[in-house]
Amino acid sequence: MRTAVQGEVLTPRDAGYEDARALHNSLITRRPAAIVRVSGTADVVTTLAYAREHALEVSVRGGGHGLSGRALGGDLVIDLSALRGVTVDPDARTAVVQGGATWADVDQATQAHGLAVPGGRISHTGVAGLTLGGGEGWLSAKHGLTCDNLIAAEVVTADGRVVVADDRSEPELMWALRGGGGNFGVVTAFTFRLHPVGPLVLGGIIGYRVADAPAVLGVLDRVHSVGHDAFAGAAVFLTAPPAPFVPGHVVGRPILAIAPVWLGPLETGAAVVHPIREAATPLFDAAGPMPYLALQSMLDDGALPERRNRWSAEYVPDLTPRLIADLQDAAMTAPSPLSQVIVSPLPDAVRTAPDSAFPSRDGGRWLVHPVGVWTDPDDDDPNFAWVDKVTSAVREHEVTGTYLNLEAPDDDRVRWAMGETRYRRLQRVKAAWDPDDVFRHCAHVSP
Repeated sequence: MRTAVQGEVLTPRDAGYEDARALHNSLITRRPAAIVRVSGTADVVTTLAYAREHALEVSVRGGGHGLSGRALGGDLVIDLSALRGVTVDPDARTAVVQGGATWADVDQATQAHGLAVPGGRISHTGVAGLTLGGGEGWLSAKHGLTCDNLIAAEVVTADGRVVVADDRSEPELMWALRGGGGNFGVVTAFTFRLHPVGPLVLGGIIGYRVADAPAVLGVLDRVHSVGHDAFAGAAVFLTAPPAPFVPGHVVGRPILAIAPVWLGPLETGAAVVHPIREAATPLFDAAGPMPYLALQSMLDDGALPERRNRWSAEYVPDLTPRLIADLQDAAMTAPSPLSQVIVSPLPDAVRTAPDSAFPSRDGGRWLVHPVGVWTDPDDDDPNFAWVDKVTSAVREHEVTGTYLNLEAPDDDRVRWAMGETRYRRLQRVKAAWDPDDVFRHCAHVSP
């Protein structure tokens, strides 16, 4: 392999292997036989051929953010992290993004032209995994999911072919790539549709007491129900961090934080956000005009890599009083100050987008996402128990689906999330492009 590829081949005996093996979730301790940091599409083809010849399981790593750690699930890892190029065509409003890029790479390149594509809310998230699983972010309020803005993909298939899929040349494969996960091949380049954004948007954080959650979340729900396609506000229960804008007496306390994001004219946004500011007396108010790039990275400090992570995600139709009470209890009992419970809307722009493999478009209006985060292995048990308790409490409500990007789902969970009709269609695509189930280390669809 070292002589066959242009990229770097790392085994457990090599310097640099441990860094290459490290994922966002430090609970993952897998040690694959080799990690191939490919230098381009040709290296992917060569690595797949080597794996076939030697009967090795392969897995694919993009940004390494996936909770499950399936990026390291194979004997041989195809690591795309060196492929981070972004080429923008400002006239056509498109960008070609290599498979190892992060959202920081994309946002930096596209904002140079006043453009953007819906991407993750954490700037070091990988483009590939987020896109193939759907991709929901601030811009989804106006422009749908990341996958809804995917117009072409360069894919290396299980048998080593390189194909370009779009709605005309390979429509079924393209349908499946928009939300069906990494089941169908290695995507080495994505072509996205871009939209004018920024350079300034309204963003930031407003903090409230946990006790104010019924009033504040009620107003947030009403603002969303008006149908402002430029409003992308979300909520999170968390422990107040020692940030410059957080008063000293609030630091370390459980709070409810609202991110009142407005993507339209700034003067209009102030009026839209006003009812949220008036819902209760804020502990602090750090919301205002900011560069779009700052918005895209403002949550990064709460999602630092190489911590221990356990998550779940459920869509629910409504933020009922009983559900809000359960979330208040979760906020007050979290054993780790790094843990959060995120509450984000499923925007109308996602619901009305063209059909794709992404499930849950017609389900619940709110995603409830417990995020257990801690650092000490000795604290595993209480943190696992907290996430499981919050998840069980949410599932006592009317759950309509999940966002598979935020879970480590087994095959049954994937099938349930997709629904039988969508799942069977995905199986047909899988059987056509990967009948031997080479790409099984993902949110798996059986051929």
